Amino acid sequence: MNRKDKKYRGTICLNCSTHLDVSEKFCHACGQLNSTKKLTISDFIEEFFANFYAYDSRLRNSIISIFTKPGVLAKEFNEGKRHTYANPFRLFLSVSIILFISLNLTEDDFKSSDQANEELTKEQIKEKRKQDSIAIQKLSSTKIPKTILNKLDENAKVYSKDSIYTKEQLESFSLGFEYTLKSFKNFHTKYPDKSEETALKELGYEASFLNKSIYKKCKKFKSNNIESELSEYFYEKLPFFIFTCLPILTLIFWIVFYTKKINYTEHLVFSYTFFTFIFMCMIFFNLIDLISADIAGFFIGISFLFLFPIYFYKSLRNFYQQGRWITILKFVILNPLFFLFLGICALVMMFVGIVLF
Repeated sequence: MNRKDKKYRGTICLNCSTHLDVSEKFCHACGQLNSTKKLTISDFIEEFFANFYAYDSRLRNSIISIFTKPGVLAKEFNEGKRHTYANPFRLFLSVSIILFISLNLTEDDFKSSDQANEELTKEQIKEKRKQDSIAIQKLSSTKIPKTILNKLDENAKVYSKDSIYTKEQLESFSLGFEYTLKSFKNFHTKYPDKSEETALKELGYEASFLNKSIYKKCKKFKSNNIESELSEYFYEKLPFFIFTCLPILTLIFWIVFYTKKINYTEHLVFSYTFFTFIFMCMIFFNLIDLISADIAGFFIGISFLFLFPIYFYKSLRNFYQQGRWITILKFVILNPLFFLFLGICALVMMFVGIVLF
């Protein structure tokens, strides 16, 4: 006996108590099945697979549409076909989580300072310790002897990653800010019990709020591959950054296509579907990277040069339904604006990311 049979239908919805007619299979108020039949195992299993298939079909329709019909999903979703496709916002979040997991799969392990030291020869370790002893001393005089500076300068390229330099030495060598970060990190590794104020004083820096904040951040680095760690950190947070920036980036579409009388939320749906495609491609690239970094790099290069621009143009054409030349013109206008807004968002997110690092 099927729970949908007419003999099981009631006149009151068991979920929301709305009055129903026996001809109604579902409640017109809440959508629940109009049935008074007690739930059996077969009914329970049937409903489970029915709900799963319904979600699975929406997901399947969304993925197929995103890859084969750029911009169509967003257009049809806005037109009311919301039972055919998965919710773009929810789909974007799900893909973002999968992307985050795939990024962690390809994460390189950083070597600790102890491991790095183990790879050095005895002579290199001896020379490194000599340099550290010279570098960390806080000379009472105002100038470091030139012979010492020359000696350090000769070996700076070899040992700079693992050495400690004072502010005066860094300025003498004309080294960049990354060497300051490495010096802070190395100093903390060698003298973990010294406070920020003491460390900065011995390195020749003022114990200002900014310098103390930077020093505290440097203590969190796992190795002297600071550039790689920062790149990895921001790459892993890329889904979160784009998710946060999307409402701002959507303003570009709202401004450029203002005459289409499409509201902001509808533009936002377009943004979510477009970046869902980008994120899916990135997941694919990360999986390929597990097999071969060179092949993954090739696909990434081809995608950014050809695939993504073509997909973006097709998405604009299908979603906004404008002529070829108008779309090309707005495509050309959107690209610099897009990268301008993305650059601004990236700077803001980078600042937030460094604060939260």
